[in-house]
Amino acid sequence: MGHVHGVSFSGKRRDAFPSGHALHMGALASAAGPLRAGPRLAIRALSVGLCLTRIVVLAHWTSDVVAGFAMGAALERTLRPWTGYPAKETDNAAA
Repeated sequence: MGHVHGVSFSGKRRDAFPSGHALHMGALASAAGPLRAGPRLAIRALSVGLCLTRIVVLAHWTSDVVAGFAMGAALERTLRPWTGYPAKETDNAAA
């Protein structure tokens, strides 16, 4: 019959904030920004789709997922200066 009250074993009840899946997907969606439109949209659609499954299966509240996604995107943007991503146009021309 399925789980009416959410996922039966999804860790500790109080450990749901933020959603780890959403955090990773937020970072991935943010990192897809420099890509061409087709791949960028596909990656972002898949990222949002996976995040929505966390809500549908009642593993997280919507706020947990939204916060996780935003935190992942912010973390990826914060780390960009140290990783050199995306490569500058002058770097690509020299290669």
